[in-house]
Amino acid sequence: MEELLRLILILVAVWFIARALRRPNTRSGVSPRSATRNPPASSVPMLRCAHCGVYVPHDEAITAHGLTYCCREHASRGARR
Repeated sequence: MEELLRLILILVAVWFIARALRRPNTRSGVSPRSATRNPPASSVPMLRCAHCGVYVPHDEAITAHGLTYCCREHASRGARR
């Protein structure tokens, strides 16, 4: 009976140690989930196409008649109403 109790205690201790090693390190004050919610410093603003509604990077967007489009074809067709 005493041996069974020791075995159970050892298994519980191993389980706690394994769980502690798998847990992400949150001592820095930033949890892993909140770190992924923040956009990267090199993010590019996204603009919505006035024709189809797709978001495109600011660098790739086409501006015509004061509106933003994702491609030349949509710019020539104009805004969808």
